[in-house]
This record gives sequence, C-alpha cells and structure tokens, in this order.
Amino acid sequence: MMYNTAINPKELFKEAIRTVYPRKCPGCRDVILPNMLVCDDCAGRFKLVEPPFCMKCGRHVEDEETELCDDCAAKDHHYSMGFSAFVYDGIMRQAMADLKYASAAENADYFADITAKTCGERIKLFNPDVIIPVPIHRSRRAERGYNQAQLISDRLSDMFGIPAVNDLLLRTRKTAALKILDAAGRAENLKQAFSCDLKKYPRDEVSVRFGRVLLVDDIYTTGTTMECCTEALLDAGVEKVAVLSVAIGYNY
Repeated sequence: MMYNTAINPKELFKEAIRTVYPRKCPGCRDVILPNMLVCDDCAGRFKLVEPPFCMKCGRHVEDEETELCDDCAAKDHHYSMGFSAFVYDGIMRQAMADLKYASAAENADYFADITAKTCGERIKLFNPDVIIPVPIHRSRRAERGYNQAQLISDRLSDMFGIPAVNDLLLRTRKTAALKILDAAGRAENLKQAFSCDLKKYPRDEVSVRFGRVLLVDDIYTTGTTMECCTEALLDAGVEKVAVLSVAIGYNY
C-alpha cells in the first residue's frame, strides 16, 4: 500500500493556519515545529499495541496460541476483524480528550499518521472499498466544530487513496456520554442510535459500491459502538465491516 503523494489543497490551507496558530504536541501540549507531529520527549511515551493480536478486535493477547481476547471469546461480534494502533492509557486518554473537548484538532494528524504506519498492512489485506467514520450527533458536532473520527478517517483516506464516505452512516439519536457507563449501560444507551441513509444511498447501490467498509473510531473499549454501527451497515447491504480504532482499552 502506497501513500498518496499528490499535493493536497487541504494540507496547504492547514500549513497557512499553522503560521498563525502553531502546532502543539499531543502529549505535553508544548508548541512544536510545523513539520513535527509530536515532540521528541513524548514520541516514546505513547504506547503502541504490540503483537500478538486478538484475531477479532486487534487487542493485544498474551501469546501466539491465544486467538481471541477474553472479551471477544465471550461475545459474537458481527464485524469481520479489527485493528488498533495505540493502547488507551493515561497519556492517550488525555490526548484524545484534548482532541474531543479542547479543540486540539491537530492531534488527529499524529493519530492518523501512526495508525496508518502500524495498521497499514492489515488494512491492505482487508482491502476496503470505502472508509466510514463513526458519526456523532449533530448537536455534539456543533459544540466541537468537527467529528474527531471523521478527521482521522479523512486523513487515512488521503494517505491510502481509499474514498471516505461521511453521509451514509448517521447518528440519529443523542446518547449519554459512554465513558460514564458500563458495558450493559452502553449497549442499552446505543440501541437504535445509528442508521444508514437509504434514501440517499439505496440498498442495491450500497451493496455494489460499499461492499467492504473500514469503520473508523477514536476509542475501542467494550466495542459496543462499533458493533451497533456494524449492524446498521450490514442491515443496509454492506457485505463486510472491519473496525479500526486509534486506541483500544485493556481487556474488558
């Protein structure tokens, strides 16, 4: 898989913005050079998910003989496979919170870059037709100014030359913050929260154009959000879904 090296007008615009608003390190929030995505000190602080991986969600497992993590062994996920780049630990939790709640949109550049480098070969093997971000409710998007998952998926789309589709999967119901809920609460909270726009994309078109979907989100903890989105996509006519999360929590 090769990165797309063509000049991107969006990148030129971002570079112009950085002359006024300097880039900050996603770890320590100190100002860094425009050509850097993370400072030298923090580069080694972000922990990557190391192999061997769970063959379902992509979480680290203890040995090569273990095919599934405890969570996936106990659940029947509908997505085909999963990948993740970072361990969701303290520094990653803060960096992700800054992206979502403190307008640190530049963190998405670092997250997408490392995710592409660490998960690129596995993404290539899945061979997705499109990349789709997990949507957020329109009220939350208005508050933040963006959907953090879409920022990351758009960057991955540019890197890999895979089309990004941002208007098929919709969040139709505002839900409580998932971080305050346990696994059962998350499942109940997300019931009927996602659907596909079958008026804009009829089912027969979905099955032809979007057969294999790479679903992108920021954090995978219990997997409930990914599972609900996967079910909505499969119901709309998608053939297979692989889930890609920037960060993944420890075994739940």
